[in-house]
Amino acid sequence: MLDWRRSLGVPRGLARPVIVFAAAAELFLPVLAATAPLAAAPLPDIVRSISLEKTAAGYRWTLTRSPMPALGEHQVLVHVRAVSLNRDDLSLLAPNPHADLTGIKLGSDAAGDVVALGKAVTDLQVGERVTNTYFRDWQQGTPSRKQLDPALRATVAGVAADYVALDDTGVIPMPKGYSYAEAATLPTAGLTAWVATVGRNRLGPSKVVVIEGTGGVSTFAMQFAAATGARIILTSSSDEKLQRTLGIARHESINYRSVPSWSERVMALTAGRGADLVVDVGGKRTLGEAAQSLAPGGTLSVVGGLTGYDGDIPAGILLEKVAKAQGVFVGSRADFRRMIAFIEAHRLQPLIDRVFPLNDYQRALSLLQSDRFIGKIVLRFDDAPAAAAE
Repeated sequence: MLDWRRSLGVPRGLARPVIVFAAAAELFLPVLAATAPLAAAPLPDIVRSISLEKTAAGYRWTLTRSPMPALGEHQVLVHVRAVSLNRDDLSLLAPNPHADLTGIKLGSDAAGDVVALGKAVTDLQVGERVTNTYFRDWQQGTPSRKQLDPALRATVAGVAADYVALDDTGVIPMPKGYSYAEAATLPTAGLTAWVATVGRNRLGPSKVVVIEGTGGVSTFAMQFAAATGARIILTSSSDEKLQRTLGIARHESINYRSVPSWSERVMALTAGRGADLVVDVGGKRTLGEAAQSLAPGGTLSVVGGLTGYDGDIPAGILLEKVAKAQGVFVGSRADFRRMIAFIEAHRLQPLIDRVFPLNDYQRALSLLQSDRFIGKIVLRFDDAPAAAAE
């Protein structure tokens, strides 16, 4: 150390402070080196993605490789770290008489890091941890048909890939403290549940909320409603799932297999009044019971169609109860921001049943098909991507 000090021409009177400083430097330099930002790794030329492949029975998932996507001036390049699955992913496996879906990239919900910006992007930065919105350009208010059509027609490239180029209007920063896996559960299930519950309805300790099922939308809806203090009644075909979900929020349970006319049980539990809000995910076969469960002035949030989307809502019941039905199709970017603020304020964490590495995507799909899960299923993309082409 003395030789180093003399080489810098340090006066004799400063020897002790320099020795102390030098010792401290030797102690902390390894730590500083370990925490200093590293040079950005070169981007690969080839990326992996999950796509559809045609079979005799319809379609199946396959892991493919394709060139790194080009970046438009209003787009950001996101290094995807996690993707969550949704039940709608299963609908794409069926034969499609109207279009050939071969090669369609899958996935609607991802989270990762921004690694590059188009030259016209101003409100995002390289290094930001982000998730995507389900609709690429529904910013707020009531959407136009033009804003909805790309998702309805499955013409938007999916996000189940190592790297994706996304419009800057379809990206939003992750909630503080969230992991990539947690953030990936938000774009479809999280936001749908938010809009179906506190996003469009006044809830609180005096309100009763009936929620159908134990999947991603339903478990999020439980958390959002419980955060307001609302009373929750949950329906499911599985006593085991009804028991497991008690860890999410306190609720009363109805097994609709053993109690097919479950609206009568709702009425009994509420002393004949009914529910202020019913979140219906079943669709065709559940809409009648859901409407029968409503209290005077109640609201039916029509969310899903697990048994079909072409069900009839009994208008006579709505008239008698002076109730209303509202369709919920995910939500806008402004809804997403309000949901994130609510999540952060109440410190809510999504329920994830399993996280699979990308190479186990078939096992993840099998679990989704089995219906033996609660909450969300996530694919992890943070293992090594395809190597850059030489």
